[in-house]
Amino acid sequence: MLVVFLCWGAVRPIFHNGFFPMHDDTQPARVYEMAKALSYGQFPVRWVPDLGYGFGYPLFNFYAPLPYYVGSIVYLAGFDAITATKIMFIIGILLAGIIMYFLGREIGGDISGLVSAVLYMYAPYHAVNIYVRGAVGELYAYAFLPLIFLGILKIFKSIQDQKNFRLYLSKLRIGILTGSIGIAAVALSHNILGMLSGIFIAVWLVIYLIHLFFGKQKLFIIYYLLFALLLGIGLSAFFTIPALMEKKYTRVEELTTRGSDFRMHFVYSDQLWNSSWGFAGSALGRKDGMSFKIGKFHLVLGSISLLSAFYFYKKRRINHFQFSIFIFQFLLFLISVFMMLGISIFIWEKIPIFAYIQYPWRFLNYTVFSLSVLAGFIFIPLKKPLQIILAVPIIIATLWLNLKYFVPKEFNQVLVEDYTSGINLRYKISKISDEYTPKYLHLPGSAEEVVWQGISETGDYKIITSSETPVKKSYQLLSYRQASIVTNIAFFPGWQALLDGQKIKTLNSQGRILVNIPAGQHKLELILSDSPVRRFANTISLFSLVLLVYVSLFKEKNSSWVRKLLLR
Repeated sequence: MLVVFLCWGAVRPIFHNGFFPMHDDTQPARVYEMAKALSYGQFPVRWVPDLGYGFGYPLFNFYAPLPYYVGSIVYLAGFDAITATKIMFIIGILLAGIIMYFLGREIGGDISGLVSAVLYMYAPYHAVNIYVRGAVGELYAYAFLPLIFLGILKIFKSIQDQKNFRLYLSKLRIGILTGSIGIAAVALSHNILGMLSGIFIAVWLVIYLIHLFFGKQKLFIIYYLLFALLLGIGLSAFFTIPALMEKKYTRVEELTTRGSDFRMHFVYSDQLWNSSWGFAGSALGRKDGMSFKIGKFHLVLGSISLLSAFYFYKKRRINHFQFSIFIFQFLLFLISVFMMLGISIFIWEKIPIFAYIQYPWRFLNYTVFSLSVLAGFIFIPLKKPLQIILAVPIIIATLWLNLKYFVPKEFNQVLVEDYTSGINLRYKISKISDEYTPKYLHLPGSAEEVVWQGISETGDYKIITSSETPVKKSYQLLSYRQASIVTNIAFFPGWQALLDGQKIKTLNSQGRILVNIPAGQHKLELILSDSPVRRFANTISLFSLVLLVYVSLFKEKNSSWVRKLLLR
């Protein structure tokens, strides 16, 4: 496929020998830990054993797991952690181009889709996420954003085939499946973009509902849109509900303070047009060490599309449905730009949950998405030969102007052990990201203070034998007297303690699990299970998955209620 071929410039440096530095230099370690948890039968993965300074860490209970499932599958297939991480990045980049192509094609045809895909792949902010920040979660959410809109479009376009009921039902089914999978994939790739996408969809649905009501049109289409939205939310519930309900047990509030305070990271309008390329971070004022440029060529094409769309809509060479899509994307562009500027601070301060966004410039994901779609509208009113003649120089210019951003700062000759050895995982990598450790847990100040086993001997008891896995720790103990054992396991809902096969109470001792045992020889087991919140969330996702399969197999003979809905 031509789109895959044109991705080569974006992924080429990843094939280089060595590994490139990035802001979030933990990715191979997370892939390794995800794979390790899966290999011991933990699914869905929530707890990783080595991070959190060896106390264990509920990383994937809070940190969107989808990219790491991809990376871990590659790892378990036989690749090392660094190679698996590289492939994980490559897959995310390819998905962005391929999915945007299908969205652009749905709106304006093959050429329109190809140009939108190239612009989307080679946006400067896409390069920032890959080669500067190493933000693999945002990279995957960026890739799946077009899938949401593609599903919504297909639902709307199915209305045009109501007279051919079989065709209508087929397109409607594909639209619901596509949209719901897109919503779930974004939420499972990046918490923040999942939340923002949900807000955008909810607001748009309310506006559309008002439009239908005052226009005295049939409301049946809103049922399918709501169904797709709720199905997508349900599919991702196993992650999103625990992430929201159980964050109170962690130090996650630190994500909104100090250097992550959103007030420090608003963008100046001129920085969106042009800001120096760099590999450092975002800072207060104009001291940023990274670029927030949208892309000059992207903005120029967006401006041309604005003039073109209005002109050809009046000439009736762009239909009303296409023009409605254009207006929505243009409004999305304006809103996303506004939310990055300091003048929007009153909104940020009125909505407490926005503090977790941390960086207003994350809205660049939506800015680039909307501009890439808008540029495709230039080709809609043109004949195929003229489309090709115009598309070739646009694609060449996009590559010529933006390929230079898709290069890392340097390549380091690192070893796999730098990310997977016990000491590096338990101290170096743990120190980079420890916001999900329990609130009152004492964090080691040096590598010598990390822990290596679930229980340490004291004068009150002796460990006769021990067996430890990421999900179960078993000990034969000889207790000289009644003892309180403060384990080296982070306190978190879901850990159960069994003494001689009988469940006993677990207590929280400054962020560690504490159990009381009587004198004598005993078998103590600590087993990781799901909390009630997680079991509830898993049930919702399982039900949603069954419903997704049902929709995918839905047949015309089972669709009498759909006919009735259309005739209302």
